[in-house]
Amino acid sequence: MNVTTPRPIPPRRRRKRTLVTPIVLTVGLLALISLTIQGADPGLMLALLGAVVVVVGTCHLLFPGSRFFTIGLANFVGIYAIIFEFFVEAHFSQLPPGLLGLGFVLPLAAFLAGVVIRREGIRAIVQARPEGNARRRDLRRFGRAFGWVVPLGLVGAATFLLTPETPQPVVRDAFFAAMGFIAFIVLLVSYDVVVLLLETGLLFEEFFEQVAGLAEPAFAFFTFYSLLVIVFAALYTVVDRFSPVSQFMIGGAPQKIGFAESLYFSVVTLSTVGYGDIVPVGSFIRLVVAAEVIVGMLLLLFGFNAIFSYSSSRRPPDR
Repeated sequence: MNVTTPRPIPPRRRRKRTLVTPIVLTVGLLALISLTIQGADPGLMLALLGAVVVVVGTCHLLFPGSRFFTIGLANFVGIYAIIFEFFVEAHFSQLPPGLLGLGFVLPLAAFLAGVVIRREGIRAIVQARPEGNARRRDLRRFGRAFGWVVPLGLVGAATFLLTPETPQPVVRDAFFAAMGFIAFIVLLVSYDVVVLLLETGLLFEEFFEQVAGLAEPAFAFFTFYSLLVIVFAALYTVVDRFSPVSQFMIGGAPQKIGFAESLYFSVVTLSTVGYGDIVPVGSFIRLVVAAEVIVGMLLLLFGFNAIFSYSSSRRPPDR
């Protein structure tokens, strides 16, 4: 009797890591931020782009092969630009653009100086390829990397003491005092900021790998979701078309609903958003809407559970 030995299942190949997706997202984020700042002042937009090129380019030259570290750093500069723009619009919009640009650059210059001063220790953690517990030991300082946020937050809160009646020289001095203090703090904690950026980059890498693994079940979920949207939209259109009175209030007035409007209403109903611009008024149509709301809640509940269960079942066991 011949016994057929089952062929061993080859281990799943690890997807080749790529920087294309995070680079596209980073460029999109910086472009959006640039357009936002350009609405206030083109000089700040140029300062942002120049700062990204100088800071990220210098760090990349100092630490070649740092992979997601430079991507995280670019995003970090972009987030800093948005926060800076918020405080400029709130308190310092009357200051000259040149002074604002100088204040914007000060913390970045301090960070770059701190990176250069401690480049040997930073190079060790940026270029390391730790695994498992070793990685956690190397990133033990990650938890305290947020300590610098507290004094910076206090500085930001203190700026709200300024009022529209505050004299312009006082506002200018307060601005430079705040940015100088922030630059000093950033200089001291540049190493911890790098640890934070490194861990963030690793999390981004893991996130994109997991998203790639969820593509198939997410597409199936989207297909079923779209089918339900179309079915309920068709029901709304048919019921309203053959009803003697309008079943919907559109823009505050009774009106027959078209299929395009039904699709829109079905999407916001199935997602349980309900903006209120289209309102069901007939008794039967309200029952249909209630049924779609319930189906939408169940679909989201069981759909997401099925997606993550699928991902877990295909994940290779840890060695």
